[in-house]
Amino acid sequence: MNYERVLVTGAAGKLGQAILRDMAGKARLTGFDLHAGAGDIDWRTGTLTDAAAVADAVKGQDAILQVGAIPNIWSGSGEALMQVNLVGLYNLLSAAEEAGVKRVIFCSSDSVVGFTVHEGALRPPEQLPIDLTHPLNPTDPYALSKLLGEEMCRSFTLRGKLEIIAMRPVFVAYPEMYGEIRARSRSPQSYKGTPAGGPSSAGGGPCWHHVDPRDAARAFRLALEMRYQGFDRFFVCGNVTLHPQPTLQRLESVLGYLPRLAKPEIYAQNPFAPLYDLSRSREILGFDAEFDARAVSLLQDGEAA
Repeated sequence: MNYERVLVTGAAGKLGQAILRDMAGKARLTGFDLHAGAGDIDWRTGTLTDAAAVADAVKGQDAILQVGAIPNIWSGSGEALMQVNLVGLYNLLSAAEEAGVKRVIFCSSDSVVGFTVHEGALRPPEQLPIDLTHPLNPTDPYALSKLLGEEMCRSFTLRGKLEIIAMRPVFVAYPEMYGEIRARSRSPQSYKGTPAGGPSSAGGGPCWHHVDPRDAARAFRLALEMRYQGFDRFFVCGNVTLHPQPTLQRLESVLGYLPRLAKPEIYAQNPFAPLYDLSRSREILGFDAEFDARAVSLLQDGEAA
């Protein structure tokens, strides 16, 4: 680990907790959240919109894993999303720059592409796989907050004091979501709400992308460890989708056509490959997902994984 002292915002949340477990013993960790969570670390409580609380938490840190945010459009109003996810991010980056923090890892989202949230106006991909040159078309407040957050991060790196890497995780398939994942697989046409009693509906867009929390946490750690200066972005996704149909078949059934295939060999080699181009994540970040939940999605309730 290149950094001795690391602040994890949103550390009491599900992804934050996965990151704390992955980072245990690799750095001196401080957690910042609305309340203290599990983990024998230094905890600071507050909200990202409180600039003084943020500055106090940032002081003395070498790096920051910025996971704290309103996590989706169902968890707050558009105004609240902009306040927490953008004003809060500005407070954090300003404090980091002032405190001499070297690197910030920002939790963005694949929703910046515009083909993730059904409640938004889904914008079909122009080509497959979707890489960093693909247009970004966010259509809901959460996705917009993440795209503007990426631009804010890039702006701060242009000032020359911070290195910032934006991570774009897809739907994180926590164990608490397995019941919903199974319920959706059993009734893909009628699934809605939380029939299995999960904390939220199973997500991942029309093709049901997902990433295991252990993989997501490791990707954030790899972003801390990689040699890099400036600003960069990476998709964080499992190597397979969860929809019963192969990816191209599923997409054609949704759109009525197939977008241009820039790398058809990807889907020839792996019919359930995601819509996102993960080659940069493998080659530059060194991230390749080790886990997936396709087997979980095929199980009946009560069966062992």
